[in-house]
Amino acid sequence: MHSGVAPDVSTAGETQLLENVRQAWAEVLDLPDPAGVPLDTGFLEAGGSSLLLIMLWEELHGLTDKVLKVSDLFVHSTVRRQAELLAGTAARRPRPSGAGDRQKLLGRAGRS
Repeated sequence: MHSGVAPDVSTAGETQLLENVRQAWAEVLDLPDPAGVPLDTGFLEAGGSSLLLIMLWEELHGLTDKVLKVSDLFVHSTVRRQAELLAGTAARRPRPSGAGDRQKLLGRAGRS
Protein backbone atom coordinates (compact mmCIF):
# COMPACT_ATOMS: atom_id res chain seq x y z
CA MET A 1 0.00 0.00 0.00
CA HIS A 2 1.30 3.45 -0.93
CA SER A 3 1.86 5.61 2.15
CA GLY A 4 1.77 8.94 0.33
CA VAL A 5 5.11 9.91 1.90
CA ALA A 6 7.80 11.20 -0.45
CA PRO A 7 10.81 8.88 -0.77
CA ASP A 8 14.11 9.77 0.85
CA VAL A 9 16.07 12.08 -1.47
CA SER A 10 19.32 10.18 -1.01
CA THR A 11 18.43 7.16 -3.10
CA ALA A 12 20.92 4.90 -4.82
CA GLY A 13 19.94 6.39 -8.19
CA GLU A 14 20.66 9.90 -7.02
CA THR A 15 23.98 8.80 -5.52
CA GLN A 16 24.89 7.29 -8.89
CA LEU A 17 23.79 10.50 -10.62
CA LEU A 18 26.03 12.50 -8.28
CA GLU A 19 28.96 10.24 -9.18
CA ASN A 20 28.14 10.55 -12.91
CA VAL A 21 28.19 14.35 -12.65
CA ARG A 22 31.45 14.15 -10.72
CA GLN A 23 32.91 11.90 -13.45
CA ALA A 24 31.83 14.39 -16.14
CA TRP A 25 33.56 17.20 -14.26
CA ALA A 26 36.74 15.12 -13.94
CA GLU A 27 36.74 14.42 -17.69
CA VAL A 28 36.12 18.04 -18.68
CA LEU A 29 38.63 19.42 -16.15
CA ASP A 30 41.15 16.71 -17.12
CA LEU A 31 41.45 15.42 -13.55
CA PRO A 32 42.76 11.87 -13.04
CA ASP A 33 40.43 10.93 -10.17
CA PRO A 34 36.73 11.89 -9.94
CA ALA A 35 36.96 11.49 -6.15
CA GLY A 36 39.11 14.63 -6.16
CA VAL A 37 36.31 16.72 -7.67
CA PRO A 38 34.75 18.87 -4.92
CA LEU A 39 30.98 18.54 -4.48
CA ASP A 40 30.28 22.08 -3.31
CA THR A 41 32.75 24.25 -5.22
CA GLY A 42 31.57 26.16 -8.27
CA PHE A 43 32.74 24.98 -11.67
CA LEU A 44 34.65 28.18 -12.43
CA GLU A 45 36.30 28.17 -8.99
CA ALA A 46 37.33 24.53 -9.56
CA GLY A 47 39.36 25.54 -12.62
CA GLY A 48 36.68 25.54 -15.30
CA SER A 49 36.07 28.17 -17.95
CA SER A 50 33.10 29.16 -20.08
CA LEU A 51 34.33 26.98 -22.93
CA LEU A 52 34.77 24.02 -20.57
CA LEU A 53 31.28 24.71 -19.22
CA ILE A 54 29.90 24.14 -22.73
CA MET A 55 31.77 20.83 -22.83
CA LEU A 56 30.35 19.95 -19.41
CA TRP A 57 26.86 20.81 -20.65
CA GLU A 58 27.34 18.34 -23.52
CA GLU A 59 28.45 15.63 -21.07
CA LEU A 60 25.57 16.27 -18.65
CA HIS A 61 23.03 16.50 -21.47
CA GLY A 62 23.64 12.82 -22.11
CA LEU A 63 22.75 11.93 -18.50
CA THR A 64 19.15 13.11 -18.63
CA ASP A 65 16.11 13.34 -20.84
CA LYS A 66 15.36 16.79 -19.36
CA VAL A 67 15.95 19.92 -21.39
CA LEU A 68 19.10 21.35 -19.92
CA LYS A 69 20.22 24.89 -20.75
CA VAL A 70 23.80 26.09 -20.43
CA SER A 71 22.51 28.89 -18.20
CA ASP A 72 21.25 26.22 -15.78
CA LEU A 73 24.87 25.28 -15.15
CA PHE A 74 25.69 28.84 -14.10
CA VAL A 75 22.79 28.88 -11.65
CA HIS A 76 23.51 25.33 -10.44
CA SER A 77 27.29 25.62 -10.48
CA THR A 78 28.41 22.79 -8.17
CA VAL A 79 28.45 19.03 -8.65
CA ARG A 80 25.82 18.63 -5.94
CA ARG A 81 23.48 21.29 -7.37
CA GLN A 82 23.85 19.93 -10.91
CA ALA A 83 23.03 16.41 -9.72
CA GLU A 84 19.96 17.80 -7.93
CA LEU A 85 18.99 19.65 -11.11
CA LEU A 86 19.27 16.50 -13.21
CA ALA A 87 17.35 14.50 -10.59
CA GLY A 88 14.63 17.14 -10.50
CA THR A 89 15.13 17.88 -6.80
CA ALA A 90 16.81 21.29 -7.17
CA ALA A 91 14.92 24.00 -5.33
CA ARG A 92 13.54 26.66 -7.61
CA ARG A 93 14.90 30.08 -6.83
CA PRO A 94 13.11 33.28 -7.73
CA ARG A 95 14.39 34.91 -10.90
CA PRO A 96 16.40 38.02 -10.06
CA SER A 97 15.28 41.31 -11.48
CA GLY A 98 17.20 42.03 -14.65
CA ALA A 99 16.86 42.59 -18.36
CA GLY A 100 13.54 40.73 -18.43
CA ASP A 101 12.11 43.42 -16.19
CA ARG A 102 13.67 46.27 -18.16
CA GLN A 103 10.38 48.02 -18.93
CA LYS A 104 9.39 47.99 -15.27
CA LEU A 105 12.82 49.19 -14.18
CA LEU A 106 12.72 52.06 -16.67
CA GLY A 107 9.29 53.12 -15.45
CA ARG A 108 7.64 52.28 -18.75
CA ALA A 109 5.26 49.65 -17.45
CA GLY A 110 1.66 50.53 -18.19
CA ARG A 111 2.47 53.40 -20.59
CA SER A 112 0.66 53.61 -23.89
